[in-house]
Amino acid sequence: MNLVHLRTLVAIAEHASFAAAARILDLSQSAVSLHIRTLESDLGRPLFDRSARPPVLTDTGRAAVARAKDILALTDELRAATGDGGEVQGRLQLGAVGNTLTGLLPQALSALRSEHPGLHLEIVSGVSSQLLGMVQRRRLDAAIISDYEDAERTIDWRPFLRERLVLIVPPGPGEADVHRLVRTHPFIRYTPSAAVGRVIDRAIERLNLQPRESMRLDWLEAIEAMVANGHGVAIVPERRIRPLMGVRLVDLPGPAHHRTLGMIELTGNPKRRLTDLVFAKLFETSTAGQAPKAVQTGRPVRMPDTSS
Repeated sequence: MNLVHLRTLVAIAEHASFAAAARILDLSQSAVSLHIRTLESDLGRPLFDRSARPPVLTDTGRAAVARAKDILALTDELRAATGDGGEVQGRLQLGAVGNTLTGLLPQALSALRSEHPGLHLEIVSGVSSQLLGMVQRRRLDAAIISDYEDAERTIDWRPFLRERLVLIVPPGPGEADVHRLVRTHPFIRYTPSAAVGRVIDRAIERLNLQPRESMRLDWLEAIEAMVANGHGVAIVPERRIRPLMGVRLVDLPGPAHHRTLGMIELTGNPKRRLTDLVFAKLFETSTAGQAPKAVQTGRPVRMPDTSS
């Protein structure tokens, strides 16, 4: 039995097809099929029901995937612990909410790959609830999510960045009263099904705002673009890693409201040494708070709140 064949089996299970696994692993489909036939020969049982299209895992196949993940995790840990000269080696499947993919995570990954070339990361994007489920089902080793609020003893939550909420409005001089802006302009709402959307909704309720909702979007960059082009106003996190461009920022009245980004993983994660490295780099990157030079083409105009 070969570790490469086990990785192939896990890739097929995680990506739902032989073809997708071949792309992820940079193999031909015939090589992927050969790996599975070899595993089936070793185990003496079929791992896939090939009468279905695409083939689906048999009961034996599902059990084999679970054990293969355990074996691969232990193998990665052994490699990390015995790397020559303390070199970190291993494979980490990391989930991330979408708005971390355009600033925070690319910078952190660049530093990680420079410092630890033996660390291989696979990134999966999704909303916080989806990524939490994937961690719980062991489909991800860890995930970066927003505002984890549960108290499950099986999940470790490590926050690393708080971003306060601000109102964004089209550029140019103008009104700075938050209540009047929200009342008189179309409001673009971050979908409440996302964790950050629920944080924003609580801020709207606490401030007793009366928004005239015109859109619901689940992509922060799309909301910014709509506001920048004059289609309304919105409440969003003020990102330190990638400043909001092409919009005017207005402070919310009263105590600051925040969204929190953090990392989740299963308690007792066998890849904790690797996730510790990723967490440390995320924390370092977020506290540095410097935007990449490539996006420093302008700065948002901040207007203080003048409402009483």
